[in-house]
Amino acid sequence: MDTVVLSVFRLLVGAALFFFVPGFFLTAVLFPKKQDLPSLERISVAVIISVLVSIADGTALLITVGLDFTTLALSMSALVAAFAMAAFARWRRLPQSDRLVVRGAGTPIVLPAVGAAICLCLALVGTTLLLAPHPNEASYSDFYVLDSNGQTIAYPTNVTAGTSSTLILGITNHENTSNTYAGTVSLGNSTLYRFDNLTLVQGQNVERPIYIAFTSVGEKQKLNFTLVDSFDKTYELHLWVNVRPP
Repeated sequence: MDTVVLSVFRLLVGAALFFFVPGFFLTAVLFPKKQDLPSLERISVAVIISVLVSIADGTALLITVGLDFTTLALSMSALVAAFAMAAFARWRRLPQSDRLVVRGAGTPIVLPAVGAAICLCLALVGTTLLLAPHPNEASYSDFYVLDSNGQTIAYPTNVTAGTSSTLILGITNHENTSNTYAGTVSLGNSTLYRFDNLTLVQGQNVERPIYIAFTSVGEKQKLNFTLVDSFDKTYELHLWVNVRPP
């Protein structure tokens, strides 16, 4: 599928999933009779309720399992399914004359049932498309080094031989899938720290403290940080360090 078409389709499906579909069914639960709300008002209320449901769902996720696009899309799809079943249950209990229907060519079409099928398919397809990696989405990893205070201010750039310093290595996986990392910290030709088989799921961040012992005296030595992942991508950072004699 053409990239532009796919992007537009993802946008439309996402907008429907988050800003109309949940409210449509919840409106059918709260105002099940066709005379309860005129069509235009029903659509307006559906949009407003959808926005409120999206906000409430995001807030609940934020204080429980954590808010990201995956959990939000899955939870919204689950809410759509729950609201659709509740709307259909209420619709079935109504008298025939009060039921929401759309007449096409003289034949009444059951609105909640048909709407449930269409919207459920829309939610499933939309969730799949929204969670799938976008063709233009960059896949990468964040790799950074912080000082012992978790900042970028007090790096050990002037130290005394025989002393050690604490640094924090940070890695965040944005590869849209699980990724395994290996890394080294070296000063000149000497390897000071090494790790491997560090596996992170999509979006996961880890910050690991490391302890560097400086033994080689010299000016402007390159403290090199290297990270290699399972996709053979290599990331490098470095600090220039002056190591004075004791």
